[in-house]
Amino acid sequence: MKIRFIYVMALFSLLAGCAVGPQTVNVSPMLDFQNMKGVSVPVELVVEDERNTPEVLGYRNAKNEGPITFDESLSKSMGEAIQSAMLAQNVEMERKPEPLSKVKVNIVKLRYSSPNKDWVSRVELEGEVVISLQRGLASMTKRFSANRSQDVATAPTQEFNQKFLNTLLSELFNKAFNDKEVINFLK
Repeated sequence: MKIRFIYVMALFSLLAGCAVGPQTVNVSPMLDFQNMKGVSVPVELVVEDERNTPEVLGYRNAKNEGPITFDESLSKSMGEAIQSAMLAQNVEMERKPEPLSKVKVNIVKLRYSSPNKDWVSRVELEGEVVISLQRGLASMTKRFSANRSQDVATAPTQEFNQKFLNTLLSELFNKAFNDKEVINFLK
């Protein structure tokens, strides 16, 4: 009788582990735009999230259960983070008459997924942004992407997913805003 009770409890524990609840993550990447040091032309920054469902990062399993959402708008959070990183390099961010460099960041892909429908054994994160620069009649557009994946034993915690997301965002935006062509255009 006691063994049957333990078996039933173990089964319930296993089944309870299959259900995944929603999570909310905080967008706080570590951005360092050291190559922007020396940019003397003021920058106007616009960040737009062009994804179909901007409030959702993805789902905790392949059955689309347990949505992962942001605690604030992704475009707002990333705009503030990019602006802080630019200001740290003494880039002027005030709106002034020309000459002015307009920097538009379009978030075209940011998707969290778990490909296995039976069990969460791997998580993947894909990100892609398009940076459009304009000053006077000159313009430039460049696309950047980053991907991460991780094997896991169970559906990751909110803390894991938040760190996973911010690591990818840090990699993606540091690559974009330290890119030689982007820097040369802004200088």
